[in-house]
Amino acid sequence: MVSHELKCIFVHIPKVAGTSIKSLFEGHSASESEHDPMPFKPNDSKFDPPPPHLRATDHLKFGHVTASQFDTYFKFAFVRNPWDRIVSEYVYRRYPSRFDFKTFLFERLPRPAWSDEYCHIIPQYDFVHDEAGHLVVDFVGRFESIAADFSAVKERLGLTRLSMPHRNRSSDSMTIYGPADFVRQVGYMISRRRRRNTYSNYRDYYDSESRAFVAELYEKDIRAFKYSFE
Repeated sequence: MVSHELKCIFVHIPKVAGTSIKSLFEGHSASESEHDPMPFKPNDSKFDPPPPHLRATDHLKFGHVTASQFDTYFKFAFVRNPWDRIVSEYVYRRYPSRFDFKTFLFERLPRPAWSDEYCHIIPQYDFVHDEAGHLVVDFVGRFESIAADFSAVKERLGLTRLSMPHRNRSSDSMTIYGPADFVRQVGYMISRRRRRNTYSNYRDYYDSESRAFVAELYEKDIRAFKYSFE
């Protein structure tokens, strides 16, 4: 998301309160530009659309800002504990009604593509670093300390009077595509299987094997942002 009025670029990393943060900029719609991606065409080698969730450098690559704007605008993002984030994605997609968490990790992770599902599991490192590994945003806040960290962002942008609503929670979101999906989702909400596969704390989803798998999958995130399982 780019706001030319505020001279800032928000890099929306999926499952890190991005919907809540973006809602604060609705009052700046005259200058805010939200770039909807074009349909993905994997068989067209000349077609290079923006991904569903833009990395920092994509704003420059696809011409949403000039090089001068990219260099001078305030660029910020928020990151989240990788073990927690992948659990949030699992719950957000309503997968617990279909398969358990280990099946999701070892058998059902989305394959590389510019799809919304795949963009939701891309390492957070890739959103805020360029191909040479340089951090290209000015501020990286944490989901775990979002109130304090976003207060710093609001102060930087002169938005200190605004408060951030919490939208798009994984635990209470519901995606409905048709009657069959509605029936499945309602069944999910009350099923014994859902109670067995959803827990109040992300740590409860893991055993030693799945914990090590996520550690390897998000090694760059863990190293760059200094996260641990606990």
